[in-house]
Amino acid sequence: MSLLLFLLILVLRAIDLFMIGTFPVPLGTIIGRALWADVLTFLSVIRWIVLPFLLLYMLVSPRAGNAFYISLIVLYVLVSFSLNLYFHQTSVPLGADLFGYNMHDIKQTVGAAAGSVPTATLVGLGVAVVVSAVAIVLFVRGRIRGDRRGFWFVLACILLFWIPISRSLTRSGLRSEYAGNIVLNKTGFFLAKSADYFFPSDAAYGAAGEDLKGDPLFTYKYLQPDAFPFLHAQPAGNNLQPYFRADSVKPNVVIILVEGLGRAFSGDNAYLGSFTPFLDSLGRGSLYFENLLSGGGRTFAVLPTMLGSLPFGKNGFAEMAPELPNSLTLMNLARHNGYGARFLYAGDASFDKMDLFVRNQGVDSIIDKSSFGDGYRLLPANSGGFTWGYGDDELFRKYFDATPDSGAPRLDIMLTVSTHSPFKIPDQARYNAMAEQRIKSFKLSAEETAAHMQYLNVYASVMYMDASVRGFFRQLQSRKDYANTIVLITGDHRLPEIPMRSKIDRYHTLLIVHSPLLAQHTRFSSVSSHFDVAPSFTRLLAGQYGWDIPQEATWVGTGLDTARAFRNVHHYPLMQTKNDVADYVAGPYFMNSGSLYRILPNMDLEPEDDEDTAGKLEAGFATYRKRNDRMVQTRQLLPDSLYSRYVRK
Repeated sequence: MSLLLFLLILVLRAIDLFMIGTFPVPLGTIIGRALWADVLTFLSVIRWIVLPFLLLYMLVSPRAGNAFYISLIVLYVLVSFSLNLYFHQTSVPLGADLFGYNMHDIKQTVGAAAGSVPTATLVGLGVAVVVSAVAIVLFVRGRIRGDRRGFWFVLACILLFWIPISRSLTRSGLRSEYAGNIVLNKTGFFLAKSADYFFPSDAAYGAAGEDLKGDPLFTYKYLQPDAFPFLHAQPAGNNLQPYFRADSVKPNVVIILVEGLGRAFSGDNAYLGSFTPFLDSLGRGSLYFENLLSGGGRTFAVLPTMLGSLPFGKNGFAEMAPELPNSLTLMNLARHNGYGARFLYAGDASFDKMDLFVRNQGVDSIIDKSSFGDGYRLLPANSGGFTWGYGDDELFRKYFDATPDSGAPRLDIMLTVSTHSPFKIPDQARYNAMAEQRIKSFKLSAEETAAHMQYLNVYASVMYMDASVRGFFRQLQSRKDYANTIVLITGDHRLPEIPMRSKIDRYHTLLIVHSPLLAQHTRFSSVSSHFDVAPSFTRLLAGQYGWDIPQEATWVGTGLDTARAFRNVHHYPLMQTKNDVADYVAGPYFMNSGSLYRILPNMDLEPEDDEDTAGKLEAGFATYRKRNDRMVQTRQLLPDSLYSRYVRK
């Protein structure tokens, strides 16, 4: 029966590879590593089956043992195909991040995928079901038989491989992120990540000292690390000051968070080619940070990291709601300085507990899918009837309809949704044609063109978003308050549906800061992240426009780096999914699950073999995680006395 299971694992792999289409590395490399991943998964699974099977077989009846094993085989086939389907829809394997979402969020995510399953996938499902059913029927009827030699062979394999192999199930050894994801056995990956989630190891903290007053790689001096593990003195300096004209009038601040916007397909030298002509031109007349990293690989991280430079907690900071630790962020500091504050989302603001987070920050209002009102057009539904919400042009139209042209200064945060699976947009044919024309203009080879055309609907949604942002600026520039407005545009993360070339690619986005208040326009190639936005802008608004801010802060980041040449002076963690703080950036290095890479000027990664450097990064990462765990346990970021001075109840 174990050989039957192994046969079905190979059948599922064959179907999986058949559905891929174009491979980023030679097929021989893929097949060899994929088979090894399947063997490890097989051995990892059967070693947990053998004992209950033997107990049932010998103590109850052979039929009971066989029924137990066959039931598990059927379950494996169904789970494996579902995980393969998830991968083909998203280009990333599903791990323990599943456990970080509530049922409402899962229903929305599943709804987005429902109705958009390709025909090849349905054919693959049919083949998997037929082969599995035939194999099981033949076994039950006795047409397939084993003997004692098979039993001893399986038992020897179990004993031989009774070593920790979970790490091998989550790593491929390939440099290409997408190729590595193809190679993984998706079921083995899911099981290994789930085991890490439910039975976490303390090994990741072994390199960190118990003294949390300082970090091995950092300059912050923590004030009360035992009680408030992230509290430190406000960073000195105001490196954005030279780029802005001072004014006695407090400016409006508008932050546009674009779903899935990645540098891979936006901006000069985008390696996939740029599909954002307006953003490219806007960036040339702005402060343009071309190597900005998101704090997370999914949307859950963007509000806490952008607005508050906040630590992740266990499943993302917002997931601690409604029992969020008191924090000082751009939102409540804006309220303290006489601003109105709003959050506008084109989808359901309860997703990822975004509504609970921004309410905790004291926003005046939340406008989301449920409160747009009449007269606005939803995004086209997929064949399953699901739509995330409103198109980007409708979000911006709602913004202007709800925003007076004068009055008290405002902090407005908008989050778009159009560039999200299933990538259904208004006027689809028009934007498909625009994207196809854009691809042709790159003058690619026939093979490269075919690879791009696989994702035509994704690129079309990006071009629709870009046109919507153009419309937003046209209307903004016609208003009186434009002269006194600062607009920030960034991506919440790089969308994963277009294959990624490296592990850092998932976080590589951009930041455009545009305003008539700018004294000069500049492009910065140095690395910064969402963690650095709040530290820099609170100091800018305090130094240039009279904001009152505290002398202490809990920022994870230190501030945007305004060096024009490529470099990285920061160090911070990056959270790939809600349960996976596996990545760490420090100086020119990137660490993923213990593997060290050097960050190249084009933001690609090169494997690095330097045990001393790896040890320093592991120690810094471990110290952050200890600090983060202490915050989760105590639910404390700053003293009540400090919080109450800046937040009105």
